[in-house]
Amino acid sequence: MVDCSSIAYYMNLAKSVNRHKKLLRKSRRGFFNQTMSSYVTSNELQLFSKGFSVENNVVYFVDSQRRLEKAIKICEFKHKHFKDFLHTLPQDHQIYLKARYLQEEEIINDRVDRECIEMIREIEEAVSYRFFGSEPGTYIDDAPDINQVSEDEFAEAFDDAFLKMISRLG
Repeated sequence: MVDCSSIAYYMNLAKSVNRHKKLLRKSRRGFFNQTMSSYVTSNELQLFSKGFSVENNVVYFVDSQRRLEKAIKICEFKHKHFKDFLHTLPQDHQIYLKARYLQEEEIINDRVDRECIEMIREIEEAVSYRFFGSEPGTYIDDAPDINQVSEDEFAEAFDDAFLKMISRLG
């Protein structure tokens, strides 16, 4: 049997795109509806100014907006290509996928599921190249798990893992 969680995710991508867009609008509204002016306040010892921190708030806002916009683009790309794939399937396969993954009926067609998984892998590979500029799975490491090495090998394994992490970060 095929792991079907990724098929369910792809079948519901339109909802994910809408959810991301709503979150983007909500965060913009929240940011621009706050007061960006400062005010003067005091405690028993001194008088000081408090207010909107441009350095912190704007940088965080712009960064979160860019992340959300990128997530939307990726979801739209995945949705477009998966939808194109669905239109190439015979009608009975499309009905099966909608019944199984949107209406959550307990029916199984391994052949159609495998076909979908193959297409999803291709889409994920395309996303990896297009949006991240790297081969899919390059972050997967064949180094031994740091928790699985002996005390004598720990320092060397830790150094190797640290150097690989630094090289990936650039």
